[in-house]
Amino acid sequence: MHVKRILSAIVAIPLLWLFILNAGGLAFTVLLMVVAILALIEYYPMVDDTVALCEPLALLGYGSAVVMMGAAHFITNPWGVLLGVLLLNIPLGGFFLLSRFESDSHVVKHLQTHIFGLLYIPMILSCLVRLRLTPTHGVMWIFTLLVTVAACDTAAFYVGTYFGKRKLCPAVSPGKTVEGFLGGMAGALVAGFFMKGVFLPDLGWFSCFLLFPLVGAFGPLGDLFESAMKRASGIKDSGHIIPGHGGILDRIDALLFVAPLFYLFMILSA
Repeated sequence: MHVKRILSAIVAIPLLWLFILNAGGLAFTVLLMVVAILALIEYYPMVDDTVALCEPLALLGYGSAVVMMGAAHFITNPWGVLLGVLLLNIPLGGFFLLSRFESDSHVVKHLQTHIFGLLYIPMILSCLVRLRLTPTHGVMWIFTLLVTVAACDTAAFYVGTYFGKRKLCPAVSPGKTVEGFLGGMAGALVAGFFMKGVFLPDLGWFSCFLLFPLVGAFGPLGDLFESAMKRASGIKDSGHIIPGHGGILDRIDALLFVAPLFYLFMILSA
């Protein structure tokens, strides 16, 4: 497992960095659209196995994700439009689900699951779209986010593996430990201060002392949240698209909890 994780990282990380550096904002948005659709493809069967991946409700989700993230790219203040798309999914999703009521009376639960999926995945990924389009240091904000989340995850994994004794949340993820959580927070702090010093000199030190500890706390919470969804559905990984790392959701679970933090601090520091 360790070898697969390392080999996948060696291949994926340089490619991602080169893409972010050389591709424009639109290409980055298109990449996130693909990530959102793939994540929703993993999300639907994980939380609601009655939703087929090609049925109207799922297709509505994929289309809504594209529209939401397109709005985030082309509209300077897109949040009203994104909320409108989300609200429009209530009557549209209800329309598609009512035909199933005779054989499945849990249509309200299915609709709630659908709406939450749009909040959890494309709405939050839209924060990354806006972060990348920041007039000053947009690319560096994205790099800092990715590096601090990766440092938190890596430090937590290895500190927990070799030094972990006290379980953090055994009912959800038996492998996670308090020592690993603290190690992850330390990793996020070290990586965050390095990135601030080299790539984001305009980010104030006070903001750093708030942001990077929160990254160290929110990242593991995102991981635990997705683990809870997987445990409830009885699966180990959300998918198998990345050898040694599982699915797309397994890779972006921490990022989904951290991205709004970075977007908020970017606005506050502007």
